[in-house]
Amino acid sequence: MSTELAIANERGQSMAELMGVSASSGEATPSIARVGMLHQPIMGEVDFNGKMIKTEVVSVGAFILNMGEEKIYSNGITFRVFAQRQQWQRWNSETEEMEKSVQSTSLNGDLKDSIGGLNLGRPTGYIEDFNSLDEATKRVMRSVKRVTVYYGTVTLDAPMSSDGTPLNAADYKDIPCIMDVKNRDSLKSINAVMGAFKKKNMLPIMGTVKMEGIEDSIPTGAKFGKIVASMGDKVELAESDNDTLKDFIELIEYSNGKILDLYNERANKELSSSDAAMVDDILNNDYIEVE
Repeated sequence: MSTELAIANERGQSMAELMGVSASSGEATPSIARVGMLHQPIMGEVDFNGKMIKTEVVSVGAFILNMGEEKIYSNGITFRVFAQRQQWQRWNSETEEMEKSVQSTSLNGDLKDSIGGLNLGRPTGYIEDFNSLDEATKRVMRSVKRVTVYYGTVTLDAPMSSDGTPLNAADYKDIPCIMDVKNRDSLKSINAVMGAFKKKNMLPIMGTVKMEGIEDSIPTGAKFGKIVASMGDKVELAESDNDTLKDFIELIEYSNGKILDLYNERANKELSSSDAAMVDDILNNDYIEVE
């Protein structure tokens, strides 16, 4: 039996209210937990024979559950996927903004983005010969990341605080959340589980995905975390799952709506600048009117 309804009842809120998109709340800004991954260890001190030793208390590869101001960590999680979408993302260090395209089931077409363009400037479709591209296009392609956005519920296998203190696991079960994944190895591992579901004629919602966070590194020695996924347990569908899925779809539509608002605003600004330049050109040049 699904536990989403139980979570809502325990907290005195509906699933929509938990996600911040309840129709009764007016123009609410969605507020939902997010799952990320730790790419740098959290250091702390432990008592070793009466001497305080500095050591890692939360390791690289640990998952982070962000719930507002609260951050909870776990080396493993159990995830139930209700929906997934594809998106282009790029961090702009100058504006400190995460630039995004709208979310779609495929990245094959042109997707409007938050900077008033398409695909954040990335060429559409598969590029057969990357080296044949000009340097400017190469820079764009390196900076714009393909991201798979997972919507579902998460259970922390062994929740702990930032100092490594174990927390009550019962408090962190079946939490509605979003998880962005961009690492290729992580996506390959998760997609293998999605493929296993398909071979069994199962939708992803019919089971759970066990995810372990492990540490990896690049040639420079910099460390990062990535996901190793495996198939979890089967889940019996419940009537409440329809409402949960509906809430996630509404959240996707809301998020895309906000990006489209930015697209229209910034695309119109570019058009206005172009029109202004044309008017200025007309006013500052002599034209002969032909009858």
